[in-house]
Amino acid sequence: MTLTLTPNLTIRFRCAADSAWHMIRTHTRRLSILSLSFLKLEVLVFKYHGK
Repeated sequence: MTLTLTPNLTIRFRCAADSAWHMIRTHTRRLSILSLSFLKLEVLVFKYHGK
């Protein structure tokens, strides 16, 4: 399931491959991605940094 809250912020929920807990953060000049995984659920947060 994907939720687009604003044009600059999108949250995506999906089933994870395993039940391990992890958090991954990465970013470029214009895009930040945060991935949280727990209890067979993965949450991805995409944030666009426009001009």
